Amino acid sequence: MIVITLTWASGCYAQNSSITSKFYFPGGVGYSFPFGNPALDLKKSFMLTTAFEFRPREGNAFFIRFNYDAINSHYKQVYQNSPTNVNTGKLTSSIFSLGAGYRHKAGIFRVFGLLQPGIGVNSYDRVKITPETIIIEPVSRNHLSLKLTTGIEYYLAEHFALTVEPSYFYLAPRGNYRLLNPQSMNISIGFTTTLF
Repeated sequence: MIVITLTWASGCYAQNSSITSKFYFPGGVGYSFPFGNPALDLKKSFMLTTAFEFRPREGNAFFIRFNYDAINSHYKQVYQNSPTNVNTGKLTSSIFSLGAGYRHKAGIFRVFGLLQPGIGVNSYDRVKITPETIIIEPVSRNHLSLKLTTGIEYYLAEHFALTVEPSYFYLAPRGNYRLLNPQSMNISIGFTTTLF
């Protein structure tokens, strides 16, 4: 697998500059550490990040990025004003973000900062009890989100880099319930590359 990745990266390096070299596809895996709801025992979570990035110019310059972040968490303890009545369950968050950032070369690395507003979709279960049945129904709720990211890139080839990205998520409250995951600190490790 490593040999295939390095061969592919060296092929990317050999390409000449074209419009396709302005589009990057960052991706990574990591952990999310939720906080902001002391009434809930929400565990640290696995996080998968994929993105589409447009760089009008290489080097020290602004760029635009669309992100999709998937976070899967497990929780215990329902609390007052909880959006779910399931005492021990799973929370799935899908966060779609679009924003702008700035990248700067610093020695052998490139560092960047990025601010992205978006929509966070929380999905979990609720139990509905009727005289005849007990129904477990999935619930999804949308929240305005804000993602703040910093990152470091180390380029193995002209258009292929290993990345480390710490980030912060904020989900805005909605309705009369208290969010399961109002905030989180995250860390992901991955790569970024052009398609061709």
